[in-house]
Amino acid sequence: MRPYTSMPKLIVNADDFGRSSAINQGILEGHQKGIVTSASLMTDRDALDEAVRMARENPQLGIGLHLDLDAFFNVQHGTGRLVSYRDPSLPLNAIAQETERQIQKIIATGLPIHHLDGHHHAHLRPELFATIAALTAKYKIKVIRYFGGFYEGLYPGLSVDWIKDLAPRFGLTCVDTFFAGWEPVESSLPGYRYLDLNMPFQTAELMVHPGKGEPWREKELTHCVSPSVRDELKKRQIDLVSFSQLC
Repeated sequence: MRPYTSMPKLIVNADDFGRSSAINQGILEGHQKGIVTSASLMTDRDALDEAVRMARENPQLGIGLHLDLDAFFNVQHGTGRLVSYRDPSLPLNAIAQETERQIQKIIATGLPIHHLDGHHHAHLRPELFATIAALTAKYKIKVIRYFGGFYEGLYPGLSVDWIKDLAPRFGLTCVDTFFAGWEPVESSLPGYRYLDLNMPFQTAELMVHPGKGEPWREKELTHCVSPSVRDELKKRQIDLVSFSQLC
């Protein structure tokens, strides 16, 4: 039996909105025909304008920023891990400026931004989180993605409790449980936890990557529009919400 008096709240968030038209189409289908309640926009990809139009036409789809800092890193192909900085001296000021630029670009669309997360979870890196959290708060974005499993395997032995403690100090909200999709994929991290509806939670995010034309994204989309998944959520009295409904 769940220890909470209110219905558990689940946000199903689709990353990579705006990356390509094929991904946009998958996210839109996942929202209109399935359980996707939220999506994270990439500001500098080819299909941003299409994604913005789709978001305007579907106001129930919550919108956030999928902060892309890949330009500052050497990225390991396949896994998508950020293995090192291209500039050995930490370009923190440049990263702050780039973060602010991307936030402002989404604000300029007129869409409300309800959350911030990071492509390849770059915003969670210990040396970056405080700066990015401060900018998130500066622009009145209420929710930032955090999950302790990011640090397992990547930062062995590192005490990370202080990182999570920063979020409320900036007035930011984090969900209490993060599910990194349905099952492991090539880019999975050692500390990832996957959807488990037997796990008690009060608020949770399920990160998904639906899309068209790529087998793994098509598989994600199939899960998102599955009637059996929706029925199971209803059976367990789990409320599908967007990030705006957490604050």
